[in-house]
Amino acid sequence: MLSNYLKLAWRLLSRRKFFTFISLFGISFTLGILMVALAFLQSELGTNTPLSNKDDFVYVEQLRLQRTYFDTITIIDTLFESGVEVFDTTYEFKESGSGATQTEMSNNIVDTYLTGMESAADMTMFNASNYHDVYVEGVKVSLNMLMSDERYWSVFDHKLTEGRVFDKAEVESASNVIVISTETAQNYFGREENVVDEEMFIDGKTFKVIGLYPHKGKILPFVSPDAVSPFTTMDLSLIDNFYFGPFEVMYIAKEGATDKLKSEINHAGTLVPIDHPDNEYDFKEAVFRPTTYDEMYAAGVLNVSNDEAEKSLSTMKMILLGLFLFFTILPTLNLINLNVSRIMDRSSEIGVRKAFGAHQGNIITQFIVENIVQTILGGLIGFGIAWILISIINQGGYLGDSVLLFSTKFFIYSFIITLIFGVLSGFLPAYRMSRLQIVNALKENKL
Repeated sequence: MLSNYLKLAWRLLSRRKFFTFISLFGISFTLGILMVALAFLQSELGTNTPLSNKDDFVYVEQLRLQRTYFDTITIIDTLFESGVEVFDTTYEFKESGSGATQTEMSNNIVDTYLTGMESAADMTMFNASNYHDVYVEGVKVSLNMLMSDERYWSVFDHKLTEGRVFDKAEVESASNVIVISTETAQNYFGREENVVDEEMFIDGKTFKVIGLYPHKGKILPFVSPDAVSPFTTMDLSLIDNFYFGPFEVMYIAKEGATDKLKSEINHAGTLVPIDHPDNEYDFKEAVFRPTTYDEMYAAGVLNVSNDEAEKSLSTMKMILLGLFLFFTILPTLNLINLNVSRIMDRSSEIGVRKAFGAHQGNIITQFIVENIVQTILGGLIGFGIAWILISIINQGGYLGDSVLLFSTKFFIYSFIITLIFGVLSGFLPAYRMSRLQIVNALKENKL
């Protein structure tokens, strides 16, 4: 029986080429766009390396010094009647303004107030704002060079293709060693392998390459930088402010302890002294604003401050949900309309089949099988469209350093979603037509 349904479905799809083309285009286009969107989200927010620990990340970007200004404001002035005072002046003490300054932190602040958190499984301190132009045989190579401690490699789990990462001893001794991405190796040495023990001349210093990791471009520069070197190779004597410097912090929270870790970080802000001479504007409060990785990412995408990070994540989720519904429900409604028209044209066929004993379930099954065959064909075309689009985007660099990852798992998920909508778009009109009386069905059209 199923083989007959499949043969009939194939013949009908071949015969009604216009409807078939429109339906396949809608299915494949929907699936292709959905796959590209999911590939981008997987690249940026998935728990693939080097973000295997992402769901437990807590990020502290800056230290904020702030104060609120208050003023005494007259509400009612003294009142007199016939020269006699009947109401004295009253005042209100209320907020009249605020002031703040914020930037990345000094290594002193990190070491003293942000280490040793009870709810943290690991942490790293890094400076992601080192941009250098180096010249190789007269060709400029721009590098985003991250300076970090040795714990960077346990927080961000890059999988090295050769060599090793630097250790605590090399950080403490300020060794001029460097771990680079495959893209940097290609740009600097002209190859993506066999670069360990080579030397790179950057900003007046010679660095020895000790390791190589795959380039996985991200919007956030500290996730997959061009190169990583010990932060102690920086001139730390230039950090002459007690509070501020070039460093950010990323924690891995213990399992289920993200909110608790945030609370501990917030409490650490209350321990930062505000009577230091570097507090030249007499700020009254020091504040850290910890965020999860997803909150920080959403705040960056929507260009809002970390104060609104949690709200921005909710907003981004609503936007993504809206786009998902747009690219799935709207094509599904169009397919339903097309299927209604297609099935109405076959009302006489339905009447004949009923006259020869086909019951309602047979009719519905036939049209659902046709839609499933159509959806599978559209899915295969959509797979090809997604693969081509992702290749074009990556090769053309249209998303900057971001590299889209084609995931078979997400294709399967997307295909299942599309298949469900495809079945629904066939079931609804098929159910309606299957309820037609034989006489009415035969009157609708000629065979």
